[in-house]
Amino acid sequence: MNQKIKTSLNNLIKQYYTNYYRDQLGLKDYQWRVKNRLNEDNDDFYYTASKHIKKIETLLNLRFDNRQKVLVVGAGTGIEMIQFAKKGCLIYGIEPDKKALEILKLRSQLQQLDQNKIKQAVAEKIPYPDNFFDFVYCWQVLEHVQNVEQSIREMVRVTKPDGYIFIGCPDYRQIAEPHYKLYLPLFLPRWINKILLKLRGRKTEFFDTLQSVNAKKIRNILRHCPVTMMQVINTYTDKELKIHDWRRLMFWIQETFEIEQDQNWLIKKL
Repeated sequence: MNQKIKTSLNNLIKQYYTNYYRDQLGLKDYQWRVKNRLNEDNDDFYYTASKHIKKIETLLNLRFDNRQKVLVVGAGTGIEMIQFAKKGCLIYGIEPDKKALEILKLRSQLQQLDQNKIKQAVAEKIPYPDNFFDFVYCWQVLEHVQNVEQSIREMVRVTKPDGYIFIGCPDYRQIAEPHYKLYLPLFLPRWINKILLKLRGRKTEFFDTLQSVNAKKIRNILRHCPVTMMQVINTYTDKELKIHDWRRLMFWIQETFEIEQDQNWLIKKL
């Protein structure tokens, strides 16, 4: 039975990410990316949620275990949920996309997770009561929601007092667009970036769905919530400092205007 589920799961993952990487984003290396997605629940996956979870544990001086009730907002195809489940957390997930949800439920079935705790829902309307979770995790999701402020307020609402929220997303005042894997002047009007995408032979429908979220906007929303917050700033590596391409301009923007490529927030509810 497990082998049958794994086969179905792999087929769905191939279809889902081929549509995403090839058809929506036009990435030439889509086959490599799809292949890697078949192993995304392994700790050595090129993007691994375990890396972020370990950093959160270090910064907050805590250890995730069976005492924490954790919600993953925008659970996608399940990589974050699996990593939290491996630590023993009581894990919940919401995801609006039906195809991603199908993958998520199959993966949860293999991991023997409670599928009743996985719901089709949007971040703007989280289907859980006030003060319900110890920790809420939201990675690369806010740029995809319809209403950024309402989504943040909902995450705060369902978090217990003294509980934590982690939010990670791009800052759309930088020059690197992470989905298209391109350097774009995101601080310029959207129509200019759409022209540049078309000149590169890329479709722009996906770009139209993205929210131009940035750290200033998130900070101003959180100021009106019952929270205290910390933005996590990463240091440069020696390897990055030796790079002489467009990333040098990105680093200059970081240092001059204090605009990070990715914004990561740790938020404590009061």
